[in-house]
Amino acid sequence: MIQQNRVPQKKFTLNLHNSAIDYIDRILSEVSGMKCLILDQETIGIISLIYSQSQILKKDVYLMEKIDAAASTKQKLQHMKVIFLIRPTQENQTLLLQEIKDKRFCEYYIFFTNTLSNFYIEQLAEADDSDLIKQLQEIYLDYYIVQPDTFTLNIPSTIALTKSVSQWNSKDEQLFQRVLEGLSATVYSLRRIPMIRYQGSSEICAKLAQKLSQTMREEYEQSQSQFMLSNCLLLILDRREDPATLLLNQWTYQGMLHELIGIQNNRIDIRQGQKALNQTASIGKTDSENEFVISSSLDDFFAENQYSNFGELAQNIKDFIDKVTQQKKETVQINSLEDMQKAVDKIPEIRKMSGNLSKHVALSCELSKLVEERQLLKVSKVEQDIVCNEAKSEHQKAVFQMLEDRTIQTYEKLKLVMLYALRYENCDKISRMKDVLRDLGVKNNSLNLINHLLDYSGKARRQGDLFSDKNLLSKAQQKFKSVFKDVPNIYTQHQPYFLTIIEQILNNKIKDNEFPATNLHYFRERPAEIIIFYVGGTSFEEVKEIGLLNKQPNSPNILLGGTYIHNSRTFLAEICQLAYENNIDIVVDKSNPRNDNKFHKF
Repeated sequence: MIQQNRVPQKKFTLNLHNSAIDYIDRILSEVSGMKCLILDQETIGIISLIYSQSQILKKDVYLMEKIDAAASTKQKLQHMKVIFLIRPTQENQTLLLQEIKDKRFCEYYIFFTNTLSNFYIEQLAEADDSDLIKQLQEIYLDYYIVQPDTFTLNIPSTIALTKSVSQWNSKDEQLFQRVLEGLSATVYSLRRIPMIRYQGSSEICAKLAQKLSQTMREEYEQSQSQFMLSNCLLLILDRREDPATLLLNQWTYQGMLHELIGIQNNRIDIRQGQKALNQTASIGKTDSENEFVISSSLDDFFAENQYSNFGELAQNIKDFIDKVTQQKKETVQINSLEDMQKAVDKIPEIRKMSGNLSKHVALSCELSKLVEERQLLKVSKVEQDIVCNEAKSEHQKAVFQMLEDRTIQTYEKLKLVMLYALRYENCDKISRMKDVLRDLGVKNNSLNLINHLLDYSGKARRQGDLFSDKNLLSKAQQKFKSVFKDVPNIYTQHQPYFLTIIEQILNNKIKDNEFPATNLHYFRERPAEIIIFYVGGTSFEEVKEIGLLNKQPNSPNILLGGTYIHNSRTFLAEICQLAYENNIDIVVDKSNPRNDNKFHKF
């Protein structure tokens, strides 16, 4: 038999997940014996994405505490060693100094996720009069790893940084410093000295690029052996260049989960989606039946299907169930997602063979309900046409029809008007669309989002042509057909604008005046590695595109990051902040920017 030659899988050289695992393994393994692990609020989230609690406990960690809680107890644990893994914030530094003075543990091993000042190191040395500090180290783990090719800084809003730098206050400077520290730690952990390009029209991108170049040059001069000048490009982009991607409904598995329910640190709670429909179906269920971990590193089925469209996902689940039922010689008729759920409940072997499959069946059923209740297929067709085609009169008619359709949620209607306003900014019909929304009960603070969006990323704010039909990457229409009666046929045309920029980079056609390079490092050839960072946040649609590019054998390795990973609601919650920055009277609940209910009450 002739054996088929397999194409070797491309090695991903920008894998943050592997470097982070290496950091944590060494920290927990090198400190022998019983130990306590003390984290802060951010490092709890950072660690939870790459290491489970059970994995930590296997490393002889008998106690875990938060640093602020640890500071409030005076219990002596001098039979134990302690590991601190914390961010170098002023608050953490103060709490740690007091902890050293209290001498609660027999030995201290201290790891900061970013650089420290020499002055603070001297303060620690003075406080440690009993020589309890056995190790003090800076590691570069100041970011959240969503998956090997995606990271975020988990900063819900950077809208304050869109002001002129001359208008920044001390809080804005602190926010900028957090972004700088997170991005620099990312690059440092990869041991790269990249060429840095930035969006020339963006003041914040320019400042971030220049400041990063300065700090990296200083770091490189001090420890050249730890870094390499590489054929790696760091591209810093401004979210204002493409707001449309964040307003669209999504049709791939990972994107739908985030848009319709919400993913937080790779965890999802289906009760959020049910709240949006005013349902109480989860009452009586345990947290484990409502809350799920969604991780490509821990879940092979999710890794294989996270970029699948909804129809493909349902078919893949069905194929797996069919395989199991054939082995068991069972006969199960599956024509819907509900039938799949019944099959999983009926046949225990399905759960045994794939513990994760029942989770994905439950999530798929939930997504199907949300799509049907919100009439999202109908809405999405109009959305896609607005962002991909120039047809002003047709789009006016379609939007007004959607506004009059009582089966469409008000939130979806508002987003449609926003997309129309972005495309046809000076159209006099926009005021009439606002009047219709007002008649539907939409409050002025929500209507003001249309103007705030244009202030944030209207034509005057954008460098490129967001709605150009001349993109180098073709906008081929894609129709996804499903064999299931409760899974819609999905219709998408849109591709994120940054693919145009990536295409220019790969064809060596990027313009220096539009994307200048700093003087840190420069090369002319096509980059072998690309790091893309969005100030203002990225999206799972863009994550998908990078994931697909990374699977192509001739594509460079690409790492995508941003200050946040938005869905439409968190993005619009950020746009609301413009009102505060500009001292406009607006009422909105800021207590939880990820809470769909709180943000959106019309």
